[in-house]
Amino acid sequence: MKAVARFSLAALALGLVAAPASAQLAGLPVVYMPAGTGVTIGGMFGRGLNNDSGKFSSAGGMVTIGLPSFWVGAGASYFDFSTLKDISFGGQAGFKIPLPPSTPVSLGIVAGASYMSNDFGGALGSIKTLFIPAGATIAFNVPSTGVSVTPWASPQFRYVRVSNGTSASNSSWGVSGGVGIGLPMGIGFDLALDYDGESKGMVGGVGLHYTIKTPGLGGGAGM
Repeated sequence: MKAVARFSLAALALGLVAAPASAQLAGLPVVYMPAGTGVTIGGMFGRGLNNDSGKFSSAGGMVTIGLPSFWVGAGASYFDFSTLKDISFGGQAGFKIPLPPSTPVSLGIVAGASYMSNDFGGALGSIKTLFIPAGATIAFNVPSTGVSVTPWASPQFRYVRVSNGTSASNSSWGVSGGVGIGLPMGIGFDLALDYDGESKGMVGGVGLHYTIKTPGLGGGAGM
């Protein structure tokens, strides 16, 4: 009976944290734009856009290292969702599919993970949440002079697991997309939108980034 009760509490917790957890970093859209070459430092403000998202606000940042064939990044976010005020940590890694240099499309396979721990007190106690989104990403390089404009989209398989002594999990799908805008001096802007198929939550994000051009690798844009 105790095991059943603990599993029921874990399942309840899964419902409580599903919306804010279903993000690359809690409260922020899953940003899976293929990273340009160089070291990019980015920050983003996120906001839930519908009732299923909780309409919470969040802020976070990520450092990404982009190489010609792959990229890796790590970051953290703080979100404010009534009793779910906490910090999440996460990262991502992606592989760029080789295409001819003149192709105006970038394709990639990418996966990430985020982790957070919340103390609800009472019967729920401390809840640990692991969120893993994995999928494909496609970006379009829009011809422009001086400014790079890169729309992108990413469909994903998403897995969420919560535990408080007993664990519960589910899997679903999600999709995110947006546009990255890069200026010649390395400064850029990011807009992103995320929809989670399990929680039905929709989250938007507005970000700013700076890319440090690495000798021999060129520069890039996006978080």
